[in-house]
Amino acid sequence: MTLKKKNEGFTLVEILIAMTIFVFAVLGLGIGTVSVIRTNQNSHLRASAVNLAQARLEELRAMTSAAFTGLSCPSSTPCSDSATASGVTFTRQWWITSNSPVPGVHRIDVSVNWTDYASQTLTFTASVPQ
Repeated sequence: MTLKKKNEGFTLVEILIAMTIFVFAVLGLGIGTVSVIRTNQNSHLRASAVNLAQARLEELRAMTSAAFTGLSCPSSTPCSDSATASGVTFTRQWWITSNSPVPGVHRIDVSVNWTDYASQTLTFTASVPQ
């Protein structure tokens, strides 16, 4: 009578290959998760910057032409302020240029700067009659 040897279980090589495949799958999921979190945070901060710029732009558009001359910043340098949202400080600057793009029109530029993982800037432009 001959004994048949059963091959039960896994060899060490098979276990190492399976663990390597599992590690690469988990790393891929981790990198994907970090990318999604970064994109979500960037979108949230960009929305906050758009809201800050839009608020300043609407405030300036509602001003009269005489009120523009009463602003405390000279025309050669921008006016600025800062705000904090979601733990990030946004710096807002605005310029008012008379007779631009055509005579009788004020051009308003509002720029919002912030830094998350990189320096970011958004700029909006509007025109109002003088």
